[in-house]
Amino acid sequence: MNCKGFFSFMNRKNYVSVICEYNPFHFGHKFQLDSLKESFDGIICIMSGDIVQRGSVAVADKYIRAEAAINSGADLVLELPIPWCCSSARDFARAGVHIADAVGSSALAFGAEDKETVFELYRATQSEVFSDRLKQIVENNKNLSYPQAVTAALSEIVSASAVEAAKKPNNILSVEYLRALEGRDIIPFAVSRNSNFLSSSNIREGNGEKMLSMLPAESKAVFSKYLDTRFPRDIKALDSFFIGRLRQLDSLVTNSAFYSSPEGLTRKILHASAKASSVAELVSLCTDKAYTAARVRRAVNAIVFGIAPEQVSALPSYTCVLAANEKGREILRRAKQKKAIDIVNKPIRAVSFGGETEKAFLFAKSVEDIISLSDPVPLPSDKAKNPIIAGK
Repeated sequence: MNCKGFFSFMNRKNYVSVICEYNPFHFGHKFQLDSLKESFDGIICIMSGDIVQRGSVAVADKYIRAEAAINSGADLVLELPIPWCCSSARDFARAGVHIADAVGSSALAFGAEDKETVFELYRATQSEVFSDRLKQIVENNKNLSYPQAVTAALSEIVSASAVEAAKKPNNILSVEYLRALEGRDIIPFAVSRNSNFLSSSNIREGNGEKMLSMLPAESKAVFSKYLDTRFPRDIKALDSFFIGRLRQLDSLVTNSAFYSSPEGLTRKILHASAKASSVAELVSLCTDKAYTAARVRRAVNAIVFGIAPEQVSALPSYTCVLAANEKGREILRRAKQKKAIDIVNKPIRAVSFGGETEKAFLFAKSVEDIISLSDPVPLPSDKAKNPIIAGK
């Protein structure tokens, strides 16, 4: 497919999906959704559950973030569940695209600082020259992290500006989206990023009140309702749980396989847990040239919660409805006719699907029940949470 094919929708309108985190929903997200409304009939947001892709706890639970999205222009918010939402860029993209395809998306939208550069990176990573060189670099430089190895390989075949772009997490994800779309009848649709908007990481540096001041009105109204009760979450509240669990496992884990954590990293994390008093300190102790902070956080989650590689390699068998308006409910009706994925309308009904869906849902819920303890005022674990239905 040529560059024009990647970044145009060929003048036809339909449903577009956005794989997102909304951690929290900010002006850049609003800009993207507003832009998409000009070209599509409806917007499906496939949003991370309670842990985000870089391994951190989200600032608010998935239903609050979904409510902000539905009030800000989304028509349907579906969940990218645990463990896929806290996996590597490639696995995160692969699972999100799978859900987008399963619910009948015609296009996948993503932000890009430079559309042509993203395409250049994608094309380069598909070449045999890149694959062969990356393999050599990984084999000969054991102390390099995988992202660093990728950058080194790319530096030999693409422009200097493209190499710099490849270091940015959003561009890495964009390339993985394009890779995951291969063989699927979904057109990629890049939306140019506006650098004038604050990033999610910049916004999260403030306390609750300061974060609210940096959000668009529709989003601010939602998060304000939960200020000091369910927003913002505080990862420090889970320090004792994570560190205690790792110290307990240090005497139990031998050759257990955990997602994103080879044996050497697992032992390093378990050893560091004896010295660290917080998750932040633990991550700092384990981050080095071979392992980025995000990789360490993902590995910590995998060890603590027992996430196995095969759990992530299998594509999601289900998605949960987090929020919808009337148009979103129409999208759902069409998606259910496809029967390509189990769609959980209400958590209480999840076990009725049985099989892999029941097993995966109950696993994700067990993790969410622990993560919810980072709420300012945690709810009981059996407190029912149902989709936000707008317009009712």
